[in-house]
Amino acid sequence: MRLMLILALLCAPFLYSQDDPVRKPAPKAGQSDFRDGEEAFTKGEMGKAVEHFTTAIEAQPENDEIYAYRAAAYVALGERDAADADLAEAMKLDTTFSLAWNTRGYLHWLRGEFQSAIDDYTAAIAYAADDRRVDAGGRAQLYQNRGVAWQDVGNTDRALLDFDRCIELLPDQPAFYENRGLIYVDKKLFDVAFRDFDRALELDSKNARGYVNRAWAARLMGDLEQSVRDYSQALRLQPDYAQARIGRGYTWLAWKRVEMAASDFQAAATIKGFEAAAHAGLGDVALASGKLEVARQEFSTARMHDTYSEAAWYGLAKAEFLLKRYADAETNARSLCRMAPRHADYWRLNADILAAQSDWQRVVAALNRLLELAPGDLEALKLRLRCYVRLAQFDTARGDAEQIGESDVTAGLIEDARISTLEAATDWKRFALAYLKSASSLGASLAALADDADFAALKDDPEFKELTGK
Repeated sequence: MRLMLILALLCAPFLYSQDDPVRKPAPKAGQSDFRDGEEAFTKGEMGKAVEHFTTAIEAQPENDEIYAYRAAAYVALGERDAADADLAEAMKLDTTFSLAWNTRGYLHWLRGEFQSAIDDYTAAIAYAADDRRVDAGGRAQLYQNRGVAWQDVGNTDRALLDFDRCIELLPDQPAFYENRGLIYVDKKLFDVAFRDFDRALELDSKNARGYVNRAWAARLMGDLEQSVRDYSQALRLQPDYAQARIGRGYTWLAWKRVEMAASDFQAAATIKGFEAAAHAGLGDVALASGKLEVARQEFSTARMHDTYSEAAWYGLAKAEFLLKRYADAETNARSLCRMAPRHADYWRLNADILAAQSDWQRVVAALNRLLELAPGDLEALKLRLRCYVRLAQFDTARGDAEQIGESDVTAGLIEDARISTLEAATDWKRFALAYLKSASSLGASLAALADDADFAALKDDPEFKELTGK
């Protein structure tokens, strides 16, 4: 076959020199450079791709496709401004080329402009419907891109619809099942998630990432044995897979097998690019072992490797809090909340640190933010109620007690008793004991209240002693 191809190339000039009415037209100027650019792009040789596309543009300055392809190559090279310029030119020449809209959507996504990314991906999907250059696989990729952006703005329902469409268009692509499975994990629909992860592994049983995804879901479900098995299988397929090593470390830690967790984190620390996550894991091992100073050092090392590591900042703030270095803990927690303002656990830690310093007004502010992110969080409501009591805002505290009672009747009654005891208004003891008796009759254990400082005024009361078993 190769010999025939060489002969054909050698004969071509002679054939075209004849007066042949059916001979093919000569290729357009720049077309071979365009093809060479596409080939280099496919191979991941983006620098060469840009060179070929640039030569092709010199020959075909009105070709929107070449600008769009060069823009995509520029994005891969991290040259976003150059990509912006090429996309603007491509869209000026033809506003309906789906690749240009998709690439611009990706640029928006890289910049964290997720709604703008969604808008551009939506346009790309619409234009791709009538574009013969985009096959089913290409359309599926467009839906996947938009699904990821929907997920980033917190709209998992819309993300699911897009991932469903991906699977309809390309039902044998394991990555689409993995993406949908991860959405189901976010929704805590673990059984459905496992079906998708199982299907992804049926399609590609050698895909280490598929095992890691299923292992993560198993860990969240509390099936630690399954999680270890899947992480271990991923590591058999890819021994240097740092995410599998770190994930298994946290599973061992949840299983209280601290030495095995430490071993995995130490191994991960030798893998370039994952030092921060590995040292944060070692910090968590130290916390679990009660070695607070060691934990502080490990989290500091993690932050040194990655200034933006949330795990490092969180762990360091927690270690300093437990060491009662409240000023340093507060500084780190405040920085963490600025870094990731939509993470409820960070506001919870911030509130705990401020509560340890009796800064009740600021505790309330932190808890208000936490409850915006996690409405109905009972522990946050209980702490806020206690802050209001200490600020002598008893009516406001009763509002929280009522809200607590809507979710947990006995907890609400206990908090009502707390308010009555601390307010010490007329007949406070009668009301407090009545609330506690009601809680006890509903099956609540009140033993912990015997050592609760808020109920100190009742500690010598016979009825209180009977209720608390003291």
